[in-house]
Amino acid sequence: MTTANISDVELKKRALVLLNETLGAANTIRFLSMYNTGKQDYLQIRDELFKDKTAKQVFEEAEKFWQSRES
Repeated sequence: MTTANISDVELKKRALVLLNETLGAANTIRFLSMYNTGKQDYLQIRDELFKDKTAKQVFEEAEKFWQSRES
């Protein structure tokens, strides 16, 4: 991973991806709501998290994630 300075937008994007991969979508949103006192647009967050994915792909990824945690 590069340590060069990145924009705030890129930092937020990378953080959301990592949180989503680690915690899943619901827990990522839960976590963000604990630390963000400003307005959140759930629909915008959802669109970023699931961009270009079908519902089937999201469920398959969730299943793989939970299976990997069990082993």
